[in-house]
Amino acid sequence: MRPRNTLALFLVLVALGAYLWFVERPNEQREADAKKLVALQKDDVTGVTLAYPDRTIVLEKSAEGRWRLTQPVAADADDPVVNNMLTAIAEADVSRTLDDVGDKLASYGLAPPEATVSLTLKDGSVPPIKVGKTTQIGSAAYLQKGDDPKVYIGTMAFQSAMKKQVKDLRDKSLVSFEDADVRKVEITKAGATITAERDGDAWRITQPGAYPADPAEVRALLASIRGLRTEDFVSDDAAADLAQYGLTSPQLRVAVWLGKDAAQKTLLLGAFKDDDKNKKAIYAKRAELPTVVTLPDYALKNLDKSLSTLRDKTALAGLAKDQVAKIAVTRKDGNGFTLAKRDGGWHIEDPGDGAERPPTMTRFLDDVAGFKGTDILSEDPRADLREYGLGTPDMTVVLSAADGKALGTLVGARGPEPAGDPNAKAFVSAVGSGIVYVVKPFVYDRIDKKRADFRDAPKPSPGASPAARGDASAPVPGAALDDAAGGDAEAGGDEIDPALLDDVGDEE
Repeated sequence: MRPRNTLALFLVLVALGAYLWFVERPNEQREADAKKLVALQKDDVTGVTLAYPDRTIVLEKSAEGRWRLTQPVAADADDPVVNNMLTAIAEADVSRTLDDVGDKLASYGLAPPEATVSLTLKDGSVPPIKVGKTTQIGSAAYLQKGDDPKVYIGTMAFQSAMKKQVKDLRDKSLVSFEDADVRKVEITKAGATITAERDGDAWRITQPGAYPADPAEVRALLASIRGLRTEDFVSDDAAADLAQYGLTSPQLRVAVWLGKDAAQKTLLLGAFKDDDKNKKAIYAKRAELPTVVTLPDYALKNLDKSLSTLRDKTALAGLAKDQVAKIAVTRKDGNGFTLAKRDGGWHIEDPGDGAERPPTMTRFLDDVAGFKGTDILSEDPRADLREYGLGTPDMTVVLSAADGKALGTLVGARGPEPAGDPNAKAFVSAVGSGIVYVVKPFVYDRIDKKRADFRDAPKPSPGASPAARGDASAPVPGAALDDAAGGDAEAGGDEIDPALLDDVGDEE
């Protein structure tokens, strides 16, 4: 192609692009704007008034960009809910208009309107939006803008989005914080207090005694506190009688201390709601604030943590896993084994067929080192371990370093219940700790390993008998002995001739 033709084609493309950008795009934007109920940017809105026949709700945006209710109550607003409402207004489309309505506004639910939405902007305001009733087919709603005599047809979804109760717009969080800011958390129930305090990157229980805390359980507790959401707002009266809500002597008191200045936020959980026969709601309030609310009943269960739950129940807590070079397991059933670390990997010391399974060995060390009890049954060093089957344990796991130094020993035993029993349990203790943990059998299974678990099943050799290859049709070894003995020995047959046993052994 000649350079002149290339240049001409390029200029045509540039002109076409300029036409689309400067002519067609503005036209499309104007057409889209013409379909909008109001033209605004939701970030420009600084105030919202929602007027209904029976109430008026006023919202204002703070200098920090947070929304607050100022009428009928002064309270923080739920920012996502307010922003979603503003998005619905900014993106509201109209499908058509009714120009000649005359005095029929009442028939459209617009005289008076079911709701009036007034917006204040940074640089002014927009005409109030009047919301009427839905159309006869129910998929649209009648709207009006300020003094404009036209009636606009909008969506029923827009109509629903503008009908709010105060509780819809209020902030429903009770205790807001960032986990990293929490210095201390405290639970008080029936006069007993459990306190956990941050210790660097770890947590320690300091009351009623000094114990390591389970970091996962503390995080779960903090998440439960932070995740509480109000179901309903009962009272904002600072002079209200709290006794009627069970909040003068609450069932549970949960407090957190935040930041360097240790600012305290305290939550009180009182009585179950009287008119709720199923007790699905419970009264609650922040001790520092007047508002009484209701929470779902499961809030009590999620926050009512016991000392045992919050304690670190790692049986071999403090074990330096990277120093373990040998794991010797003794089992009552004789299937014990020894794992040793050499040449950068784990190996099973016991003879046997089948390839070793190094990943299984590594996982076994992880399971033993991180093994946690479900609950603490005893921590009396003088307790009789025979009560839990640990006097002669089913299994003993000894971990040692390369120089032979013992790093920790676990003993374990299953309870007397049969397999599958819902009450079945197992018991584990670290030798020297004096603590006995109880766990479910499926948890105990993680460390209840046998020698065969660390080798692949051996493959039968090509010349093996059909029975060794797993051939179900192969004759069962010993069947000839029953025939030769003249019947089933257990059924009272004659004693087997030793010569027959020798012959069978020669054939094998």
